[in-house]
Amino acid sequence: MKRSKELTPLSWEHHSALVNANRIKRGVAVQAAPQLIEEFLLYIWDTDLKEHFQREETNFTVHPAWKNVPEEYRQKMLNEHNELEELVNRVKNNSNPDEKLKLMDSIADIIIGHVRFEEQQLFPAIEAAYDPALLSEIGRALTEQHVPGCIHWQPSFWKKEN
Repeated sequence: MKRSKELTPLSWEHHSALVNANRIKRGVAVQAAPQLIEEFLLYIWDTDLKEHFQREETNFTVHPAWKNVPEEYRQKMLNEHNELEELVNRVKNNSNPDEKLKLMDSIADIIIGHVRFEEQQLFPAIEAAYDPALLSEIGRALTEQHVPGCIHWQPSFWKKEN
């Protein structure tokens, strides 16, 4: 899907989020050690996802134009951000490896669905609701705030060992 240049930094971050969510799903599927998957999840949460959510919220929700985005989209974005944070905290506070694996697999599924929602529904609604000058201002801020996602990680727990 063609994205406005102003929101492209978020789309780059979404790409990293999808790669990493799929790594988690593959790690669960190949029965990698839950501790390795959790370490990775907590790292991407602290360095990528949490800050990404904050950038979206601080760059979109503070403008009056946010009210022109459909209410269901606004609520869905915020609710899913909160839900993911709660699930990550449940992983942190859970001592049962099987439950952690289920939670982490669910988190990966939610991230994948959340990225699709934002790219296919929320971002086009924002692009339609915000005037070009405001989008340009937001785009400059997002470019300055952009942090490349985690690309390299060792060990590659998501690869099936021979």
